[in-house]
Amino acid sequence: MAETEASQSIELFSEAFDPASTWSSGDPAVLLVSGADSHCTRWTPGLIGPLVDHGLRVVRYDHRDCGLSTKVSSEVGYTLDDLADDALAVLDEHGIDRAHVIGRSMGGMVAQVLALDHPSRVETLTLVSTTPGLGDDRLPSATNWLVEQMAERLFAPPPTTPQQRVAWIVEMDEMFSGSRYPVATGDRLRVAIDEVERCWYPESGHGPAVNSSPSRLDRLGEVTVPTLVVHGTTDPVFSVEHALALAEGIPDSELWLVENLGHEFPDGLVSDLLPRLLTHLGRT
Repeated sequence: MAETEASQSIELFSEAFDPASTWSSGDPAVLLVSGADSHCTRWTPGLIGPLVDHGLRVVRYDHRDCGLSTKVSSEVGYTLDDLADDALAVLDEHGIDRAHVIGRSMGGMVAQVLALDHPSRVETLTLVSTTPGLGDDRLPSATNWLVEQMAERLFAPPPTTPQQRVAWIVEMDEMFSGSRYPVATGDRLRVAIDEVERCWYPESGHGPAVNSSPSRLDRLGEVTVPTLVVHGTTDPVFSVEHALALAEGIPDSELWLVENLGHEFPDGLVSDLLPRLLTHLGRT
């Protein structure tokens, strides 16, 4: 369990997957940063295994207010800066000086903060299904149909039984998904059951943390590490314009637009992503 410097009461669940060879702090490592309210177990062996086989230590962790990490009082607000500090605490816990940071959705926002404000700790960036600035008027909002459905869920009675909670998670995943990499209902159920059994915590402050943090759109030119932007063309949360803004703003970045991928990171994506990702990680 890593502890943050800002608040010693916050403990972060994390786990490392090591290559067969002896690993030291100066060797390559990957930090996987999850999206909002997303357990670290969403980073599956389908991605972790090939990276470990490539000689990389891979670390995944639960954000505060999620999974097995500390739940913060609703009276204690925090921002993406605090979540970036949590990520640094995880790196320190596992003896990692610099990491290839792969962040999805909110995790991609945390990754940007790391690269901007803590560049000595970042080797490369991989930004998946994310944005430089939620709420920035220069970028499109989520699709109308998603906003309407999310509003309905917000005002509906909260799920209380394990079965209702599992159904709630599955419904959310299906709303976010595209048609490129279909996921069987049974697989979605297993993911949801795992998360409900680990910890159901819909009261997290991840949304307020994102909403209260400033846009990074005007700072993207300060990113100095090799960056790969991966984005689905049918992402209902962040449209393609968000990915284009990242790729155009970050010097010498690469962009891969994935046809009919939604706001998701399904296992089916990994086989197509891996060759690009491994080439990208070697750019240093």
